[in-house]
Amino acid sequence: MKIGLSTWSLLSLDVYSAVRAIGESGIDYIELWGEVPHAYPDWIDKKRLRDSLSAFDFTTTIHGPFTDLNPATPFEPVRGAILRTLSDYVELGAYLGASIITFHPGTVHNEKMVSKSSETSASTLRELVKVSDGRLSINFENQTRSHSKYHYPLASTEDSIKTLLSSTEGTHFTLDTGHAHASGLSSEHVADLAGSRLSEVHLSDNAGAADDHLIPGEGSAHLEPLMERFARSDLLVCLELDPHRYSPDQALKGASEFKSRLGRKGGAAN
Repeated sequence: MKIGLSTWSLLSLDVYSAVRAIGESGIDYIELWGEVPHAYPDWIDKKRLRDSLSAFDFTTTIHGPFTDLNPATPFEPVRGAILRTLSDYVELGAYLGASIITFHPGTVHNEKMVSKSSETSASTLRELVKVSDGRLSINFENQTRSHSKYHYPLASTEDSIKTLLSSTEGTHFTLDTGHAHASGLSSEHVADLAGSRLSEVHLSDNAGAADDHLIPGEGSAHLEPLMERFARSDLLVCLELDPHRYSPDQALKGASEFKSRLGRKGGAAN
C-alpha cells in the first residue's frame, strides 16, 4: 500500500511548489488536483509540471475536474463539451505519466431522470476509457449522498454504485472514505461492492454529517479496519485534507505521521 497526498491539500501553494513539498516530504505518491489553480491545462506550463514530477520517484494520479462539468447532464450539446474537456484531462494525465485519473460521475436534478442520466454518465466514462486507450486508468468515485429532492449525486448509494459498476466496462473505482461515511455507508462495504476494480482510496475523516476532509482519526469514520485489510496490497491511498482547515505544513505533517503509523503496523510502503 502506498500513501499519497493531494495537491488540493496544499492549495495555497502553486502546483510546482506543492509537487516539490510533497516530493521532499517522503510521501509515496502524489495526486494532482485537476482544477484551477493547479493542474488545469490552460493555467500551467505542462512541460514544467512534468519536469517537476520527474524530479521525484513517486507515482502520480490526477483528480479530474468537476466544477461546471456534469457527466450526467441531460443536455446533449453540453455533454459534448464536457466530454471534450474531460478528454483533454485524460491527455494531460497521459503526458504527465499519471497512472490513474478519477472523475466524479455527476449529479441528477430530477428523480425521474436518474436512470437516463446514469446511463449518460456511464456512456461518458466509457468514452473516456476509449480516449485513454490503456495509457492510464479511468476511475470514478463514490459521491456524498444528498437529502435534497432536487439533487441526486450518482454513486452515492449502494444501488447507484452497483449500477455504474455494471455499466462502465473498462473503468476502475476510487473509494472516497469521507463521501462514504457522510452518506451512511461503510467504507469496507463500498470496497466489497467495487471488488477487484478498486485501485485507489481517497482518504479523509468526518463526523458523519458532512464531507469535512479531516485527518484520519479526527472524525468517527473508523478507518483502521479498511487500512488493515489492504495493508499488504498495492492499493494507492491518497489523503485529501481540507486546505481551508489545515495549513500546508499541517497537511504534510498529518500525511507523514499517518504514513509512519501505518509503517509501524507493516502497512505502508517503505
